[in-house]
Amino acid sequence: MTNVREEAARRLQEASFDVTGTPGQHGDAFIFENDTVLGFALLYDTAADLIGRWNADADALIATRRFQLKASGNKAWNTYVLFLAAGQPTSNEAVALSLIEEDLAGYRKIARAGCDNLADLDRALLPLLPVQSAPVLDAVDSKVEVRQRATEISSRLLEAFLSDADEQIVLQMLEQEA
Repeated sequence: MTNVREEAARRLQEASFDVTGTPGQHGDAFIFENDTVLGFALLYDTAADLIGRWNADADALIATRRFQLKASGNKAWNTYVLFLAAGQPTSNEAVALSLIEEDLAGYRKIARAGCDNLADLDRALLPLLPVQSAPVLDAVDSKVEVRQRATEISSRLLEAFLSDADEQIVLQMLEQEA
């Protein structure tokens, strides 16, 4: 469990969140915050533990932090509770985790089990992490693209359009072909 906690905290810090808190009264929990998001992470040993305790643990943790939530202003509308468990969930537990996430009361919820490796942990944290990579597009020769796509006009008119010809000449050619 310590590994999941440490790695989740590290990944959130890498995503520009301030991470505070130590394990204590509400299990293995910590707080994460940036300019727009305030969040609480609760970590469990198993999916069954998470499913059995998530609601009571989150309510208790949020109740102890109600003043911090009030002071956060608009950020309180963007509060997350992240529920993470090690170990793969059974199919019934996976359904129960989905139902937790679909519960829209009070705060946003991310409930995931099977966070035993970095790839699974990253998938769990994905809603909180920035876009990982921008799409890479190849350079495009726009004249070649236009030539390939403009199949319904004459090549003479197309070449005039693509050249540095005066637009009046191009318009005149267009009128003649119409």
